Amino acid sequence: MARKRLTLGAFFALATIAVALVVAAALLTMMRRSRATILAESDKLQLAASARVEGTIDALLHRATHALADLERGITAGVIPIDDVESLEAPLLVRLLADDHLEELTFTRADLLGYASGGAAELAEAPRVQVSLQRAPDGRVTTRVARPDPAAAPGAFAASLRHHELGRAFPSAPLVPSPTPATDPTRDLTFSVIASRALRGKVVWSDLHYAEADRALPAPDRRIVLTVQKAIFTAAGQFVGVVRCGLLTRGLDAIGQLEVDPGSPDPQRVALLAATGTGALRLVTRTSEADTLESIDGELRVHTPTMPPELAAALTSPQAAAIDAGAPRAAGVLEVRGVRWRISLARMPGMTGGIAGWVVAVLVVEEHYTRALAATQRYVFWAFAATLLALLLIGGAALLAVRRDLGKIVAATARMRAFDFRPAADSSRFRDVDEAMAGLERAKTVVRAMGKYVPIDLVRRLYAANAEPTLGGEPLEVTILFSDIEGFTSLAETLSVTELAHRLAAYLEVMTDAIEATEGTIDKYIGDAVMAVWNAPSPVARHATAACAAVLACLDATRALYASPRWSGLPPLTTRFGVHRARVLVGHFGAPTRLSYTALGDGVNLAARLEPLCKHYGVCTLVSEDVYQEAKDTYRFRHIDRVAVKGKLHGIDIYELIGPLDQAPPDEDVLAGYERALAAYLARDFAGAARAFAAQADRDPPSAVLAERCRRLEAEPPPESWGGVHVAQHK
Repeated sequence: MARKRLTLGAFFALATIAVALVVAAALLTMMRRSRATILAESDKLQLAASARVEGTIDALLHRATHALADLERGITAGVIPIDDVESLEAPLLVRLLADDHLEELTFTRADLLGYASGGAAELAEAPRVQVSLQRAPDGRVTTRVARPDPAAAPGAFAASLRHHELGRAFPSAPLVPSPTPATDPTRDLTFSVIASRALRGKVVWSDLHYAEADRALPAPDRRIVLTVQKAIFTAAGQFVGVVRCGLLTRGLDAIGQLEVDPGSPDPQRVALLAATGTGALRLVTRTSEADTLESIDGELRVHTPTMPPELAAALTSPQAAAIDAGAPRAAGVLEVRGVRWRISLARMPGMTGGIAGWVVAVLVVEEHYTRALAATQRYVFWAFAATLLALLLIGGAALLAVRRDLGKIVAATARMRAFDFRPAADSSRFRDVDEAMAGLERAKTVVRAMGKYVPIDLVRRLYAANAEPTLGGEPLEVTILFSDIEGFTSLAETLSVTELAHRLAAYLEVMTDAIEATEGTIDKYIGDAVMAVWNAPSPVARHATAACAAVLACLDATRALYASPRWSGLPPLTTRFGVHRARVLVGHFGAPTRLSYTALGDGVNLAARLEPLCKHYGVCTLVSEDVYQEAKDTYRFRHIDRVAVKGKLHGIDIYELIGPLDQAPPDEDVLAGYERALAAYLARDFAGAARAFAAQADRDPPSAVLAERCRRLEAEPPPESWGGVHVAQHK
């Protein structure tokens, strides 16, 4: 009578229930308090920080929009004259001097005739005048007036300058000619784009760029500005020009000094970022005085030689990718040098100054939010530790007993995952474990048996997926090889059944090894014929090239076999190969109860037709044009013919595989002569081709075949539509 064994389920039931209850209660408490604390604190503080940053930027940008609005109201109300340069210059100067954050005020005067079909503004020839006041780095203001030059050709413009002296009456200096040439200001994008129908009445912001007044200065000394533009209309709706206002951005760098939680000693960081247009984010504000600016996609961005690592990680984080893809907000956790940071990215809304693509980044170390959880964690830890200690004392002995048996199961499954299905003689005192081990051994037996009937890679995939094969296939680009032995039937008649089986087994063994060594899969054996596939069931890079390598390996392996004692002195055999690359159906075909993993389709039929064509041309290997195109940079081929195989209406170019490209063949002159003769044949020079082929027919079987064909075609020329295709009359 079999000894009754204790089941693992019964043995661990009570202990598992007790541990589960304690762990569940402790973890539930921890998760609830952790989630509530982290989400409430981090979201609240980081959203507040983002709002403060947006408010700071809004206040800075409002300086420019306020100045623009003042000028628009004055022009619309007729208070500011627009057709007299000196009268227009004074209010622009007053408004520029009223705010030292303004770098430029420009009004470009023009009359609108209408809009083109695409929405572009059509302007009158006159007036076209621009009055621009710019503040230099030292605070001095210069007026630049650009208007048509009456002394020059039509369409030419001249510029004049007035340098204002602060503290003296306006105008204290005359307008003098500018040393730099002027162009039509209405052709500048800051005018033509703003004056278009699509932007009528809209405030449009540029991104960061260098101040116009600083062009002559080196890049490190140039000031950075934002520019706002708007088309201006009178109260009656008449277009009169475009106002542009330049704003110095020194206030933006103060954003980096903001604190998420003022007074906290924990590391925290606030930054302003912008999309570059290349799928990444870059800094808009400096992090230190050593930071410089560089042009990226025509826009200025901060370049920092010593960027804080947490900020560098944020620029390339998944959250940054989500924001760049258009998400309004993204949050998460970054681990930088062993420190966990909570990151929050918020895209600024378009109405905030109209700057597109700016993003507020807030980073705070996670410990700042999780410190309050320490007391709860300690409580849960000690409660769990006490309970666990009690369970360990009670169940320790039993755990030691089953540990070895469980280890055997783990080791057995690990060997199976590594595709090691060798039998083992493991057993256990516990019935459950022993039955599990026996089941594993039965499974390994089945898998070992399957590997002898179907491709081992297919068995591995089915095992890894824990799935049964199902009827059907999928279209795959594969390379198919068919091989057959010439004269095998005659050899079989001279051997006994047993000896024939041994010789055939030896032959198929070396063929199989050569094919599998190049990542090929044996599809089936058909007597002495072999069908093999590359790129199924496992992917193979450059699978047509791998198939060519397999052909050469098979030829080497069979030559070695015929010279070895295993062949028992029998005459060597000639193996023919046909190789084609095509998109075919690959999968499990047959009846629901009896499947075969194979490839089906027109490409398979073509590969099968190429192999018997070898006999017609007297060669060992023929490949299709598709195989040749992939493998020609690795192996040497000879263009044999253009053939419509049996059952096909259209012809294909077929090639003989010669050998590695870096090895010159011994009969290279014959191959070159054949190629020249074939070119003459395809050009319908049948007489010349016949002579060239015949000259080497005794050394080259394909030349003999083509020489005879050329003589026939010379006697009976093909129709004018003939494209060099030879229709094969046999399979």
